[in-house]
Amino acid sequence: MTTSFDPVRAKARLLQLVRERAYRDGLDIVLASGKRSTFYINGKKVSLHPEGLWLIAKLLLDRLRSHPEVTAVGGLTIGADPLASAVAALSFETGQNLKAFLVRKEAKAHGTGSRIEGDLEHGEKVAILEDTVTTGGSAKKAIEAVREAGAEPVVVMAIADREDPDADAFRREHRVECLLTLREIRGG
Repeated sequence: MTTSFDPVRAKARLLQLVRERAYRDGLDIVLASGKRSTFYINGKKVSLHPEGLWLIAKLLLDRLRSHPEVTAVGGLTIGADPLASAVAALSFETGQNLKAFLVRKEAKAHGTGSRIEGDLEHGEKVAILEDTVTTGGSAKKAIEAVREAGAEPVVVMAIADREDPDADAFRREHRVECLLTLREIRGG
């Protein structure tokens, strides 16, 4: 099935999928950041869904047009894995030709001991991808690994922004662009 892409309609449909599949309220949950929360946005419920992943990748590619210096996309495993792979695959069709890379949470104990899978070159400009931004902790780990490899993170892009005040310092230090905000997801 070939689907034409309209960014406005795509965002509206992604919002609908996030509300249906990924957003839960009235919970008592501990997030990856270690914070407790009464709501949860499980980005993988959308990034591992065929239409959801297509929409995310197309919307990210559309945003990446404003960052023509970016030549690779990736982030911390496991949230960024489907995003980076889909963006790289679809970028071939759009002519953007972006490489994907994955950042391990810890260096491998065997082989080269690398924290990054994929080829990043010294000085290469990259976009860090993330499913959900809470405090920016996962993105910070990816940024650290990318910098250690000699590449330069230009922008952090995510499916959803929880709009957590604890991410304010992260936002001041890094350019953060999210496809959806908590306010949009909640309908406010």
